[in-house]
Amino acid sequence: MSQTMNNKPSMFSLISNNGTPGATTLRQVSGPNRGASNRPCANCTCSPGLLSRQGRRSSVYMKRISISRSNSLRASQNPAGSPNFSPRKRNSGSLYTIDSACSTKEINTSLRLEKLRLEMKLHDIAVYIIPSADAHQSEYTSAPDQRRAFISGFGGSAGVAVVTRDVTCMNATPEGLSALATDGRYFTQATNELDFNWILLKQGVPGEPTWEEWSVSQAVQMALDSGESIKIGVDPTLFTLSQIRALEALVAQRNTDKVKIVPVKENLIDKIWKVFEDVPVRQFNDIFELGLEYTGETTQSKVARLQTYFQKYGSSTLVLSALDQIAWLLNLRGKDIDFNPVFYSYLIVEGDKLSLYTDSQATGSESLITYLESINCTIKKYDDIWFDLRKLATSLNSNGEKILITREASWKMANCIIAKNYLEVDSPVAEMKEVKNEVELRNQKIAQIKDGQALITYFAWLEHYLLEEDDFISEYEAGMKLLQFRSQLANFKGLSFETVSSTGPNAAVVHYAPKKESSAIINPNKIYLCDSGAQFLDGTTDVTRTLHFKTPTVEEIQNYTLVLKGHIALAKLVFPEGYTGYQIDSIARQFLWQHGLDYAHATGHGVGSYGPVHSAGVGIGYRPYCNSATLVPGHLISNEPGYYKPGEYGIRIENMFYVKKSTKGYNTDRKFLEFETVTTVPYCRNLIDVKLLTAEEKSYVNQYHQKIWNIYESKLPKNSLEYKWLKRECKPL
Repeated sequence: MSQTMNNKPSMFSLISNNGTPGATTLRQVSGPNRGASNRPCANCTCSPGLLSRQGRRSSVYMKRISISRSNSLRASQNPAGSPNFSPRKRNSGSLYTIDSACSTKEINTSLRLEKLRLEMKLHDIAVYIIPSADAHQSEYTSAPDQRRAFISGFGGSAGVAVVTRDVTCMNATPEGLSALATDGRYFTQATNELDFNWILLKQGVPGEPTWEEWSVSQAVQMALDSGESIKIGVDPTLFTLSQIRALEALVAQRNTDKVKIVPVKENLIDKIWKVFEDVPVRQFNDIFELGLEYTGETTQSKVARLQTYFQKYGSSTLVLSALDQIAWLLNLRGKDIDFNPVFYSYLIVEGDKLSLYTDSQATGSESLITYLESINCTIKKYDDIWFDLRKLATSLNSNGEKILITREASWKMANCIIAKNYLEVDSPVAEMKEVKNEVELRNQKIAQIKDGQALITYFAWLEHYLLEEDDFISEYEAGMKLLQFRSQLANFKGLSFETVSSTGPNAAVVHYAPKKESSAIINPNKIYLCDSGAQFLDGTTDVTRTLHFKTPTVEEIQNYTLVLKGHIALAKLVFPEGYTGYQIDSIARQFLWQHGLDYAHATGHGVGSYGPVHSAGVGIGYRPYCNSATLVPGHLISNEPGYYKPGEYGIRIENMFYVKKSTKGYNTDRKFLEFETVTTVPYCRNLIDVKLLTAEEKSYVNQYHQKIWNIYESKLPKNSLEYKWLKRECKPL
């Protein structure tokens, strides 16, 4: 499509002839970069830190101004309070021609680090470690627990920040280093979001130190340089016992007695946070019972199954701190953390007696009290866990019994148990909840069919407005439209994670999430990647589709097809019982490897039943946790190989499937397993090179598309956009 220019000013016309902003004023630069031009550079790839130091804004920022004015104009033309999902007409060809990732949050962390180091000095801490997790080791956290994001400016869900204070520095303002460690999903995002104060530690890259190694190395070097004892400080509520042991083991390997891991009484980030912004307040929201029609098993039955584990360990007292495990065992759900139907709590199981520690607002409701009484569960205050744990440990110790704590238990929890009278175990609840029962799997299929219809409607709508209506749609607006379609579905409770709606180079950022004020305009000439999911009472969904609305390049078609071949190979795999996700991961990567390509994330993750979309008990990937549990019937997992070319495009194809007994009739005594796919959204036809597919792969795609067509043909209005779109996409290859 040609991009006809008209008399409206483009973003570049906001700049006057002398290189200074015409319609907006940028702050003047001081310091070492005083002489730098503050003219925005075209196709800017400068980091937020560099831009902030030079007092510049990228040309993408100027684009934001233009879009903002356009939005303001539209808002003035609409009645007050009326929602506007209508795209903009494409009357200016400049809006989406700049394809740099543009959702970076510009935070200069210099003052924050200075304040933190002053606190470290007061507490005699030389190295301070700030993890992503909360006190329950949650992957997704609520605002009060996002300390690592506050200090670093990095907004990804996984990562650890480490800040050092040079103990030999005599200046009034302490100096030191700061490092952010994260995995391959976030390398591009971290590069965009970290300012000049930070070193990026790329976890999993050969030769790159882990955050544990880097922290200990810095501490040991300071001990050698200063001759003093060096303390590595951590908040004991945010670190597990195993993490502390790993740090202590690294210190021991360095043969020094001058480095110690010490707990801090009050989180140092919490002490400085209020200086810079209002500190978010922790919310304890309502909790509710999830009915048997969705869970398929009562809490009494689940607790009875725990007795087998208790006999194995010789103790019937178990302490749970993982929020998803507590919610699953009690058949309760909440909304204390965005996208995750969980609630802040601890749970002590003593035989068939349960004690729930929570400050939820619903604890006074008659229905909840009645339900908890029926399952022999007592409600107590959230913070009472520490007193009760000490009391319980003392009582059990006198009887020669131990408390069972799980791998998710915090260092603080272990430290408050008298005489270390505990046994650290893999949580039996984590293992149990990963195996979905027949009711959960049936509901999962219902959820997928509903969600699939929303996605089909959305993709048809998006293509129509981009191509037929010739409109501008931002990544954020598109994601909101998808939310609108989903919100009309029965039992919809919200998204399961922040929607990844990404065009062009933004698609190469694995967990890119567009922001309202700064998202890019979707370019129909570029790849568009949408990774999204929903929470239904019926179940949790997660699906990714990569689309191209016009004519993709030969390279894009080839690489999409290679990803698809791996996706199909894994979906069709038949494998013996006893295998782990670690052992089958290469099945999905093999075709990319043949071309020297790969992706830096797991191939699949466990998914909850109206629970967290990332369920850590099972997975398919190359990291050690994927080798810890064998795949068994009932495991619900994602299948999502991909390929990412930084600065250009990203490809990911994600379905969900579950493990079941194989229907293949092999002449052997050994039992085999296979997968059944539950996602019902077609692949992108114009990104598939049929010549690269085998006859078997082609047949798989055609059968999958026929299944989808059979499901939705009668559900979609005839002659509707979505009906026509689906009919075209499901046409046999």
